[in-house]
Amino acid sequence: MGNIVGRLQSLFPPYQLDVIVGSLMGDARLECRSIGIRHPVTARLRIHHGDKQRGYVFWKYEALKNLVLKPPQTISWINPKRNLHEVSWYFHTKSLKEFGALHGFFYREGVKILPRNIFEIFTPKMIAVWFMDDGSNTKESFTLNTHGFSQGEQLEIVDYFKNSHGIQTRLVKDRDKWKISFGRYEYQKFTDLVEPFIIPSMTYKIENPRNDLVAISGRS
Repeated sequence: MGNIVGRLQSLFPPYQLDVIVGSLMGDARLECRSIGIRHPVTARLRIHHGDKQRGYVFWKYEALKNLVLKPPQTISWINPKRNLHEVSWYFHTKSLKEFGALHGFFYREGVKILPRNIFEIFTPKMIAVWFMDDGSNTKESFTLNTHGFSQGEQLEIVDYFKNSHGIQTRLVKDRDKWKISFGRYEYQKFTDLVEPFIIPSMTYKIENPRNDLVAISGRS
């Protein structure tokens, strides 16, 4: 895999790398566009969130605007399981060799993985983006919905928070998978770490009590 720290930091400026890596730790995906037999491997980054996160999608778009051809688009459908009209927003970047290199770090045989040594380049802003993507607030604890990573990879994440930020986390069972929990005694530590980078439309993720539990909040 080579020196992931030097390679990743050379691909994008820091303000974009924070958004890209944080998103890939969360909900974003890389779509490989060429396999590199005659041309360099290329891929594109796809960002996709629900209507409640519309402002968040546009915030990511502004950060990555020079890498994108079209502004965010909306799609809607009827969810047959819930009989609800669902709306979401998405955009994707151009297909670039820089994203092709990222694909080599983040995927093995088409499955997203935790890249080796990724935490050497981790910043609080990356963690904040990751949390805005995949975090939940129970009023007394936070969770990171890390179900897509293996249990071993999740234990690496637990070690990272302990060793780098003095934040104790643990794995909790969620049906047949696991996710990471920040208990009540770590709640404020984690809030202090990410709060400077949480955008206004996503503050419901860290506010206590959760403002998205208000009947009609009017927030996006």
